[in-house]
Amino acid sequence: MNSVNRPFDLVILDLDGTILDPYKSADFTPAVMEAVAAVQASGIPVTIGTGRTFDFVRHYAKILNVTTPVVTTQGAVVGNPVTGEVLAESILPLDASRAVAEWVDESERITVFYFTQADGSVTIYQNRNEGDDEFYDHVFGTPRVMQQSFRDLLAADNAHPPVKFITVDNPEAGDDIDPTLQARFSQNLYITRTHPKLVEGTALGVNKGEGVRKLCQILGIDRSRVLAIGDSNNDIPMLEAVGTAVAMGNAGEPVRAVADWIAPSIDDDGAAVALHKFILERMRL
Repeated sequence: MNSVNRPFDLVILDLDGTILDPYKSADFTPAVMEAVAAVQASGIPVTIGTGRTFDFVRHYAKILNVTTPVVTTQGAVVGNPVTGEVLAESILPLDASRAVAEWVDESERITVFYFTQADGSVTIYQNRNEGDDEFYDHVFGTPRVMQQSFRDLLAADNAHPPVKFITVDNPEAGDDIDPTLQARFSQNLYITRTHPKLVEGTALGVNKGEGVRKLCQILGIDRSRVLAIGDSNNDIPMLEAVGTAVAMGNAGEPVRAVADWIAPSIDDDGAAVALHKFILERMRL
Protein backbone atom coordinates (compact mmCIF):
# COMPACT_ATOMS: atom_id res chain seq x y z
CA MET A 1 0.00 0.00 0.00
CA ASN A 2 1.69 3.24 -1.08
CA SER A 3 1.58 6.46 0.93
CA VAL A 4 -1.05 8.00 -1.35
CA ASN A 5 -3.60 5.43 -0.20
CA ARG A 6 -2.80 5.65 3.50
CA PRO A 7 -5.32 7.67 5.55
CA PHE A 8 -2.57 9.01 7.86
CA ASP A 9 1.18 9.43 7.93
CA LEU A 10 1.50 9.06 11.72
CA VAL A 11 -0.47 7.89 14.75
CA ILE A 12 0.25 9.34 18.21
CA LEU A 13 -1.02 7.53 21.30
CA ASP A 14 -1.19 8.84 24.84
CA LEU A 15 -0.25 6.26 27.48
CA ASP A 16 -2.05 6.58 30.85
CA GLY A 17 -5.82 6.43 30.53
CA THR A 18 -5.55 5.66 26.82
CA ILE A 19 -3.57 2.42 26.47
CA LEU A 20 -2.18 2.03 30.03
CA ASP A 21 -4.03 1.75 33.33
CA PRO A 22 -3.70 5.18 35.01
CA TYR A 23 -3.69 3.82 38.56
CA LYS A 24 -1.47 0.75 38.58
CA SER A 25 1.20 -1.01 36.55
CA ALA A 26 -0.30 -3.28 33.92
CA ASP A 27 0.52 -4.64 30.50
CA PHE A 28 -1.00 -3.44 27.26
CA THR A 29 -4.08 -5.47 26.38
CA PRO A 30 -3.87 -7.95 23.50
CA ALA A 31 -6.37 -5.82 21.54
CA VAL A 32 -4.12 -2.76 21.79
CA MET A 33 -0.98 -4.73 20.94
CA GLU A 34 -2.65 -6.32 17.91
CA ALA A 35 -4.12 -3.06 16.61
CA VAL A 36 -0.84 -1.16 16.94
CA ALA A 37 1.05 -3.97 15.21
CA ALA A 38 -1.50 -4.06 12.38
CA VAL A 39 -1.25 -0.29 11.84
CA GLN A 40 2.53 -0.51 11.75
CA ALA A 41 2.34 -3.44 9.33
CA SER A 42 0.17 -1.28 7.05
CA GLY A 43 3.06 1.14 6.71
CA ILE A 44 1.82 3.85 9.10
CA PRO A 45 4.25 4.60 11.95
CA VAL A 46 2.90 4.72 15.49
CA THR A 47 4.45 6.76 18.28
CA ILE A 48 3.71 7.95 21.81
CA GLY A 49 2.78 11.38 23.16
CA THR A 50 2.75 11.43 26.96
CA GLY A 51 3.56 13.29 30.13
CA ARG A 52 5.80 10.40 31.14
CA THR A 53 9.56 10.80 31.12
CA PHE A 54 11.68 9.80 28.14
CA ASP A 55 13.42 6.90 29.88
CA PHE A 56 10.06 5.55 31.11
CA VAL A 57 8.60 5.75 27.60
CA ARG A 58 11.53 3.93 26.00
CA HIS A 59 10.54 0.73 27.84
CA TYR A 60 6.98 0.83 26.54
CA ALA A 61 8.06 1.94 23.09
CA LYS A 62 10.13 -1.22 22.83
CA ILE A 63 7.13 -3.37 23.81
CA LEU A 64 5.04 -1.73 21.07
CA ASN A 65 7.93 -1.84 18.58
CA VAL A 66 7.81 1.96 18.32
CA THR A 67 10.94 3.30 16.62
CA THR A 68 9.64 6.74 15.59
CA PRO A 69 10.70 9.61 17.89
CA VAL A 70 8.42 10.01 20.90
CA VAL A 71 6.91 13.08 22.58
CA THR A 72 7.45 12.86 26.33
CA THR A 73 7.43 14.89 29.55
CA GLN A 74 4.37 16.91 28.43
CA GLY A 75 6.13 17.83 25.21
CA ALA A 76 9.27 19.06 26.95
CA VAL A 77 11.38 16.20 25.58
CA VAL A 78 11.29 14.66 22.11
CA GLY A 79 13.61 11.71 21.77
CA ASN A 80 14.64 8.69 19.75
CA PRO A 81 13.36 5.67 21.71
CA VAL A 82 15.85 3.32 20.09
CA THR A 83 19.10 5.23 20.62
CA GLY A 84 18.10 7.33 23.64
CA GLU A 85 19.10 10.53 21.84
CA VAL A 86 17.25 13.66 23.04
CA LEU A 87 16.20 15.55 19.93
CA ALA A 88 14.56 18.54 21.66
CA GLU A 89 14.23 19.64 25.28
CA SER A 90 12.67 22.56 27.18
CA ILE A 91 13.40 23.08 30.89
CA LEU A 92 11.61 25.28 33.41
CA PRO A 93 13.06 28.76 34.00
CA LEU A 94 15.17 28.74 37.17
CA ASP A 95 13.27 31.63 38.80
CA ALA A 96 9.93 29.90 38.19
CA SER A 97 11.35 26.61 39.48
CA ARG A 98 12.47 28.29 42.68
CA ALA A 99 9.04 29.87 43.12
CA VAL A 100 7.42 26.44 42.84
CA ALA A 101 10.00 25.03 45.26
CA GLU A 102 9.10 27.73 47.80
CA TRP A 103 5.41 26.92 47.45
CA VAL A 104 6.02 23.17 47.78
CA ASP A 105 8.14 23.58 50.91
CA GLU A 106 5.50 25.83 52.50
CA SER A 107 2.48 23.74 51.53
CA GLU A 108 4.15 20.38 52.26
CA ARG A 109 2.12 18.88 49.44
CA ILE A 110 3.51 15.68 47.92
CA THR A 111 5.45 16.80 44.85
CA VAL A 112 8.14 15.46 42.55
CA PHE A 113 10.68 17.34 40.42
CA TYR A 114 12.21 15.76 37.30
CA PHE A 115 15.73 16.55 36.10
CA THR A 116 16.97 15.32 32.73
CA GLN A 117 20.61 14.19 32.64
CA ALA A 118 23.04 14.49 29.73
CA ASP A 119 22.52 10.85 28.74
CA GLY A 120 18.72 11.25 28.52
CA SER A 121 18.04 9.57 31.86
CA VAL A 122 15.92 11.31 34.49
CA THR A 123 16.53 11.88 38.19
CA ILE A 124 13.31 12.15 40.22
CA TYR A 125 13.16 13.95 43.57
CA GLN A 126 10.18 13.53 45.92
CA ASN A 127 9.65 15.66 49.01
CA ARG A 128 7.52 13.39 51.19
CA ASN A 129 5.61 10.13 51.23
CA GLU A 130 2.27 9.14 52.69
CA GLY A 131 2.65 5.41 52.22
CA ASP A 132 0.91 4.74 48.89
CA ASP A 133 4.12 3.45 47.32
CA GLU A 134 2.46 1.35 44.61
CA PHE A 135 0.54 4.36 43.30
CA TYR A 136 3.54 6.69 43.51
CA ASP A 137 5.80 4.16 41.83
CA HIS A 138 3.32 3.93 38.98
CA VAL A 139 2.56 7.62 38.41
CA PHE A 140 5.92 9.17 39.36
CA GLY A 141 8.33 6.52 38.13
CA THR A 142 11.28 4.87 39.87
CA PRO A 143 13.77 5.18 41.42
CA ARG A 144 13.12 8.39 43.36
CA VAL A 145 15.37 10.37 45.67
CA MET A 146 13.77 11.74 48.83
CA GLN A 147 14.45 15.47 49.14
CA GLN A 148 12.76 17.23 52.05
CA SER A 149 13.47 20.76 50.83
CA PHE A 150 13.15 21.65 47.15
CA ARG A 151 14.30 25.16 48.05
CA ASP A 152 17.68 23.73 49.02
CA LEU A 153 17.77 21.59 45.88
CA LEU A 154 17.66 24.70 43.67
CA ALA A 155 19.60 27.12 45.90
CA ALA A 156 22.96 27.02 44.10
CA ASP A 157 23.74 29.82 41.65
CA ASN A 158 24.47 27.24 38.94
CA ALA A 159 21.48 25.00 39.78
CA HIS A 160 20.07 23.06 36.82
CA PRO A 161 16.29 23.60 36.60
CA PRO A 162 13.88 20.66 36.37
CA VAL A 163 12.13 19.69 33.17
CA LYS A 164 8.76 19.38 34.95
CA PHE A 165 7.06 18.87 38.32
CA ILE A 166 4.00 16.92 39.52
CA THR A 167 1.82 17.68 42.53
CA VAL A 168 -0.72 15.31 44.05
CA ASP A 169 -4.32 16.25 44.84
CA ASN A 170 -7.73 14.59 44.95
CA PRO A 171 -10.60 16.68 43.51
CA GLU A 172 -13.15 13.98 44.26
CA ALA A 173 -12.36 14.49 47.96
CA GLY A 174 -12.58 18.28 47.66
CA ASP A 175 -8.84 18.83 47.21
CA ASP A 176 -8.36 20.47 43.80
CA ILE A 177 -4.99 22.23 43.64
CA ASP A 178 -5.23 23.10 39.93
CA PRO A 179 -6.87 26.55 40.42
CA THR A 180 -4.25 27.51 43.02
CA LEU A 181 -1.36 26.54 40.76
CA GLN A 182 -2.96 28.28 37.80
CA ALA A 183 -3.37 31.49 39.79
CA ARG A 184 0.17 31.44 41.17
CA PHE A 185 2.24 30.16 38.27
CA SER A 186 0.39 30.18 34.93
CA GLN A 187 2.00 33.48 33.87
CA ASN A 188 5.39 31.75 33.82
CA LEU A 189 4.57 28.04 33.52
CA TYR A 190 2.18 25.73 31.69
CA ILE A 191 -0.02 24.07 34.34
CA THR A 192 -2.32 21.21 33.43
CA ARG A 193 -4.18 18.28 34.97
CA THR A 194 -2.74 15.02 33.67
CA HIS A 195 -4.54 12.51 35.90
CA PRO A 196 -7.55 12.53 38.27
CA LYS A 197 -5.03 12.97 41.11
CA LEU A 198 -2.13 14.81 39.47
CA VAL A 199 -1.39 18.34 38.27
CA GLU A 200 1.85 19.03 36.37
CA GLY A 201 3.93 22.03 35.39
CA THR A 202 6.30 22.60 32.46
CA ALA A 203 7.85 25.69 30.89
CA LEU A 204 5.40 28.23 29.49
CA GLY A 205 4.25 27.19 26.03
CA VAL A 206 5.54 23.65 26.51
CA ASN A 207 2.78 21.07 26.12
CA LYS A 208 1.99 18.00 24.08
CA GLY A 209 0.77 20.13 21.18
CA GLU A 210 4.08 21.94 20.95
CA GLY A 211 5.86 18.59 21.24
CA VAL A 212 3.81 17.24 18.34
CA ARG A 213 4.70 20.30 16.24
CA LYS A 214 8.39 19.72 16.91
CA LEU A 215 8.04 16.03 16.12
CA CYS A 216 6.28 16.69 12.82
CA GLN A 217 8.97 19.20 11.86
CA ILE A 218 11.66 16.62 12.64
CA LEU A 219 9.86 13.96 10.59
CA GLY A 220 8.75 16.27 7.79
CA ILE A 221 5.10 15.29 8.33
CA ASP A 222 2.05 17.50 7.74
CA ARG A 223 0.11 17.66 11.02
CA SER A 224 -3.16 17.38 9.09
CA ARG A 225 -2.06 13.83 8.25
CA VAL A 226 -1.73 12.80 11.91
CA LEU A 227 -4.21 10.88 14.09
CA ALA A 228 -3.90 11.34 17.87
CA ILE A 229 -5.75 9.60 20.71
CA GLY A 230 -5.90 10.83 24.32
CA ASP A 231 -8.02 11.10 27.42
CA SER A 232 -6.87 13.84 29.81
CA ASN A 233 -6.73 17.64 29.81
CA ASN A 234 -3.03 17.60 28.99
CA ASP A 235 -3.94 15.83 25.74
CA ILE A 236 -6.04 18.77 24.54
CA PRO A 237 -3.12 20.68 22.93
CA MET A 238 -2.03 17.47 21.20
CA LEU A 239 -5.52 16.77 19.90
CA GLU A 240 -5.85 20.36 18.69
CA ALA A 241 -2.51 20.15 16.88
CA VAL A 242 -3.38 17.23 14.60
CA GLY A 243 -5.72 16.59 11.72
CA THR A 244 -7.85 13.94 13.40
CA ALA A 245 -8.43 13.87 17.16
CA VAL A 246 -9.95 10.97 19.11
CA ALA A 247 -10.96 11.23 22.77
CA MET A 248 -11.31 8.13 24.90
CA GLY A 249 -14.70 7.31 26.38
CA ASN A 250 -13.23 7.88 29.86
CA ALA A 251 -12.18 11.42 28.90
CA GLY A 252 -13.71 14.47 30.54
CA GLU A 253 -15.88 16.99 28.72
CA PRO A 254 -13.04 19.45 27.88
CA VAL A 255 -11.22 16.66 26.03
CA ARG A 256 -14.37 15.45 24.31
CA ALA A 257 -15.10 18.99 23.13
CA VAL A 258 -11.97 19.11 20.93
CA ALA A 259 -12.31 15.57 19.54
CA ASP A 260 -13.54 14.52 16.11
CA TRP A 261 -14.74 11.21 17.53
CA ILE A 262 -15.29 9.65 20.95
CA ALA A 263 -13.92 6.13 21.30
CA PRO A 264 -15.04 3.58 23.88
CA SER A 265 -13.28 3.76 27.25
CA ILE A 266 -9.92 2.27 28.07
CA ASP A 267 -11.72 -0.65 29.76
CA ASP A 268 -13.24 -1.44 26.37
CA ASP A 269 -9.99 -1.01 24.41
CA GLY A 270 -11.17 2.26 22.91
CA ALA A 271 -7.79 3.07 21.36
CA ALA A 272 -7.80 -0.24 19.49
CA VAL A 273 -11.37 0.39 18.35
CA ALA A 274 -10.31 3.81 17.01
CA LEU A 275 -7.34 2.36 15.13
CA HIS A 276 -9.62 -0.17 13.46
CA LYS A 277 -12.23 2.47 12.59
CA PHE A 278 -9.92 5.15 11.23
CA ILE A 279 -7.16 3.04 9.67
CA LEU A 280 -7.50 -0.72 9.46
CA GLU A 281 -11.09 -0.84 8.18
CA ARG A 282 -10.41 1.93 5.65
CA MET A 283 -7.33 0.21 4.30
CA ARG A 284 -9.25 -3.02 3.74
CA LEU A 285 -11.69 -1.28 1.42
